Amino acid sequence: MSMFSLIFTMGFRSPYVGVDDFNYMRIYDNVNHLSTAQYYQQNVTEPGYYILNKLVYLVFDDFQWLIIIVTFFTVFCFYKALAYEIENISLAMAVFIFATTQYFYYFGIVRLGIAVAIISVAYRYIIRNQKKKFLLLVLLATLFHYSALFSLILLFARPNYLKGIKKDRILKLAIIVPISFIFIKFFIYPFVVTDRYSNYMESSDVISLGFITSMPFFILSLIFFSRLDNKFRNYNFYVLLYSIKLFTEIFSPLVGIGRMVWYVNLSLSFLLPGIIKNSTDRLSKFLVFVLTILFCVVYAYTSYFGDSSRGDFMLPYKTFFFDNLK
Repeated sequence: MSMFSLIFTMGFRSPYVGVDDFNYMRIYDNVNHLSTAQYYQQNVTEPGYYILNKLVYLVFDDFQWLIIIVTFFTVFCFYKALAYEIENISLAMAVFIFATTQYFYYFGIVRLGIAVAIISVAYRYIIRNQKKKFLLLVLLATLFHYSALFSLILLFARPNYLKGIKKDRILKLAIIVPISFIFIKFFIYPFVVTDRYSNYMESSDVISLGFITSMPFFILSLIFFSRLDNKFRNYNFYVLLYSIKLFTEIFSPLVGIGRMVWYVNLSLSFLLPGIIKNSTDRLSKFLVFVLTILFCVVYAYTSYFGDSSRGDFMLPYKTFFFDNLK
């Protein structure tokens, strides 16, 4: 039921709700009223998303169906990723963290949302050391957002690498992540970034202080590492993902944008529910639970609503049914 509630809220929203829907409507109209050659002379859109727009137009001839289909696919994939660890985490808490710290962003990052959802399902193939399957899903995700190539960093995560998080491995991440960003900045972005996104590349900084809000949860995950390693078999993998998130936030100015962090953001929805479910210390379990609730509520208010720049696009919320009544 919770999945369908999230799907309905996002999928049946009015185009007036969300940061970037009118731009996606423009893409939809252009894709279906220009020839392929004409479109790509003026725009840069990943081929998977281009084809999806074409198919929706041919079958439904209605932009709202594009939003509904994308929403269903995106939310379903995130639930599928979380359900993979259903025996090791509190699913209700995982969904709560996802819904309050990530879900509402996907109202405005449609293409990126598809790619991130696909990669979240692909996590299991790194855990199982089925890297060919992982690579295939990365390539599929790239058809919807080129930044999915960043996920190839996980190919360096060997099974024996995941058995322990040591200082030398954290150091390797600190080296690999900025090198990956430099590669993306000079060898990928020049081919896919249009004038609309050129401001993302203007940053001359090297380090961002935005990681400070992520550091407490990183420290918390390390504190519980030795306690949960035997109970939550893949806990160390999600610690690794969160480590990548942390270093991504630190070095994000190298590419002028922190969007790559979305490919590992879901890690928090595994770590905290894993601690809450598997910790044998009732006081620790309770404190982590309270901390999680407080953090999520404050984060949701400050990031989506309240004085946030997104607040003007999120409230008042209404569905497209009301638009059709006009």
